[in-house]
Amino acid sequence: MPVLGWFMALSGSVFIDRANSKSARGAMQGAADEMKRRGQSVWMFPEGTRSYAEEPGLLPFKKGAFHLAVQAGVPIVPVVSANYSNVLYVKKFRFHSGVVKVKGM
Repeated sequence: MPVLGWFMALSGSVFIDRANSKSARGAMQGAADEMKRRGQSVWMFPEGTRSYAEEPGLLPFKKGAFHLAVQAGVPIVPVVSANYSNVLYVKKFRFHSGVVKVKGM
């Protein structure tokens, strides 16, 4: 994706091929190594994706974020974002300015 893809690549984003488990494990190990080397934190969606639901709810959690934390030897710090469908709702092409509440635990 032009612009967004370039930004993500230059910012150190780790791209995971969920269809190829061997490739995904290698990417996660690379991310763990970089976290240790740079002393950096990582933001992950434990559900494995974003939810495009208009009403709040959780999808089942994937194991990747937890495996990454163990590999890197770092704590997991939960962060909660309020439902933001009033600001961004892709299915109805809704994109408005607004505030999304985020709380760290």
